[in-house]
Amino acid sequence: MAKFIYYDVALLLLFIIIVGIFLYTHRKKLKIESKVFLLYRTKIGLKFINMVSRNFSKPLNILSYVSIAFGFAAMIAAFVFLYYSVILMISMVSMPKVPPIMPLLPYVPQIFNLPLPPFYFSYWLIIIVIIAVSHEFAHGIFARLYNIRVKSTGFGFLGPLLAAFVEPDEKAMEKKKAHQQLAILSAGTFANFISAIIFILILQLLFVGLYQKDGVTNYLYAYEQINSSIIKTIGNYTTEQFLNLDNKQIMNMTDLEIKTNNNTYYYKQELLPQIERLKKNAGTSIMITAYQYAPAIRANLSGAIREINNVKIEKVEDISKALSVLKPDDTVIIRTNEGNYTIKLIQNPKNESLGYLGIGFPEIKGFRLFITKISSPFFSPFNYASPKINADIIEFIINLFFWLIIISLSVALLNMLPLSVLDGGKFLYITALKLTKSKKKAEIIFKIASILVFAVFVLLTLVWLIKL
Repeated sequence: MAKFIYYDVALLLLFIIIVGIFLYTHRKKLKIESKVFLLYRTKIGLKFINMVSRNFSKPLNILSYVSIAFGFAAMIAAFVFLYYSVILMISMVSMPKVPPIMPLLPYVPQIFNLPLPPFYFSYWLIIIVIIAVSHEFAHGIFARLYNIRVKSTGFGFLGPLLAAFVEPDEKAMEKKKAHQQLAILSAGTFANFISAIIFILILQLLFVGLYQKDGVTNYLYAYEQINSSIIKTIGNYTTEQFLNLDNKQIMNMTDLEIKTNNNTYYYKQELLPQIERLKKNAGTSIMITAYQYAPAIRANLSGAIREINNVKIEKVEDISKALSVLKPDDTVIIRTNEGNYTIKLIQNPKNESLGYLGIGFPEIKGFRLFITKISSPFFSPFNYASPKINADIIEFIINLFFWLIIISLSVALLNMLPLSVLDGGKFLYITALKLTKSKKKAEIIFKIASILVFAVFVLLTLVWLIKL
């Protein structure tokens, strides 16, 4: 995949040239909208929109209620997302280099070194077409369902950036019932959500087709929380000597042994940032994380576990089952995708009659669990899977679907924020108008909500700038 970036940049340059030629040759048919967008109106897709709305009117009428309900749910979820974004930004010690309010453009994850898959221009182009077309056509289909004329479809340009649009008759739409207007406005968001669900299902089918289960991964070495006051030595230093070392010396150190009066622990490099806490709290007692001095970490066990004593490992439970029959001082042969390990077990701290390897599995929940499930084979964050075909091709496809899912869900939520440029703005206004029966009150509610969202965006940016 390393060389693919060159082809992708070449595709980007070619796209810019093609868009430039198109804008020049069709300049007489382009219309300026909001002083920044260039719109090119066509009749592409109108027959499809009419056909769907005509032939599926009954299920679409039922779906309209689901779509409206999802619109309200998405608006609430978007506010909750903004709230937690502010809390997270305020609580973060170090700020990411990427601004919190920034469109996802090609190469942003690579440029800012974000812990995300690469986002190529080819991904961006494919995703923009899929998301924009499904979103806009959904608006058009529901507009035609209620006999509102769709005047045109087309493309919007902001420089080389591409968008799609469907143009219903706005005056005719304003005369429709509130339910019908809300259904039309929420249809695009609902279509993006349905698309995300479909992409998740396709992704899992791809995993089954392109990968095969080949062990268990994402395990952790067993660790404990220990009190800093009982630490006698860290590596070859006393605790005081070690804390007097400069950060560069400490960060260059590899695995270290921590010794107390009664136990020995391991302090691997990924835990070294805790040294800052020790330095800041020198002379006081704090709790720090340290690995147990167990067989797995002493053997430097690494890689996805494929076999234990010739027993094939396919899930976490297989590891527990294979180890449950072993005793202290038994020797276990573990085969991983990185090598073979012969390890002598010790007594299990919780049951001295059982052997102990010293690995465990983290509890994953919330948004992280969702991400790991849609980006890990067979719905488990602990399954390791080996590719059946070329790994680079699989990586390209899987990452594309990852971004399709994430961006579809993001558009579904953020599009329902009550801003005038988004569907959520008019959605909230029509809802307020229906409830209050007053245009003035509806406008006040909309303005307050818009100001609140804008203020959150400003707050996020200010916190980022202050802490950067």
